[in-house]
Amino acid sequence: MFRASIDESWFIVIYFFYYTLILMKTTILLFFALAFILVLSLPVHADVGWKLIKQEDNIQVFSHRSPNTFVETVKGVVTINTSMEKLLKVFEDITKCPNWMYRCKSGKTLQQINIVERIDYIVINFPWPTWDRDVIIHSLFQQDIKSKSVEIKFRSIPNKITAKLGLVRVDAMKATMRFVPQKNGGIQFTYEISVDPRGKIPKWMVNAMAIDYPFYTLKKVRALAEKL
Repeated sequence: MFRASIDESWFIVIYFFYYTLILMKTTILLFFALAFILVLSLPVHADVGWKLIKQEDNIQVFSHRSPNTFVETVKGVVTINTSMEKLLKVFEDITKCPNWMYRCKSGKTLQQINIVERIDYIVINFPWPTWDRDVIIHSLFQQDIKSKSVEIKFRSIPNKITAKLGLVRVDAMKATMRFVPQKNGGIQFTYEISVDPRGKIPKWMVNAMAIDYPFYTLKKVRALAEKL
C-alpha cells in the first residue's frame, strides 16, 4: 500500500509538469502572435513623437519634446527642385548665412579642419528687448555613397573663443541637416535643431521662434537654391 501511494504521487507530479509546459508554450505563442499583430498595425513611416505645428507653402514644421529635457526639438521639411550640388552650394560660405538662415546677423569660419569638417562662429539677431546670441558650431559633412544622401551634423562648442560683451553665448545646441534625393526629382531637405537660447526669454517669444526659425530658414534656402 505504501508503494502504491508513491507511484501515484509521481504520476501526479509528472502530469502537473507536463500540463505546465503545455500552458507555458501556449502563452508564449500567444504573446508572440499579439506582438506580431501590433507591429503590423503600426504605420510603416510613423514619425513617433513629432507633432505638426505648421504647414504652409509646401513646408512642414514639427516639434518634439523628450521626457528627459525641457528643450524642445523642432524640424522643418521641404522638397526643393534643384540638384544636390546646387543645394549644398548655398551653405559653402558661412559669411553668407544672413542670406539663408533666419535672423542670422553675421557668420565667419574660425577653423577649416579638413574638407568635411569646420568650426564656424555665428551671431543671431534676437528680438528686442532680449540680447543677441552668438554660437560656435562644429560641423561634420557625411555622404552615403549608395543612396547619395547627405547629412551635416552640428554641435555647439561654447568655449572655443572668449564670450563677447553684449552677447549671450549659446552653449547647448545640436542640429542635423539631411538632403535626400527624390525618385521624381528634387531634394528633400530636413533641418532638425535643438537649442537652449539661455537667459530669461518670454515664453511667447520662444514659441514663436520655434516655429519661425525652421520655417523661414527652409523658405530662404529653397529660394536661393532654385535660383542657382
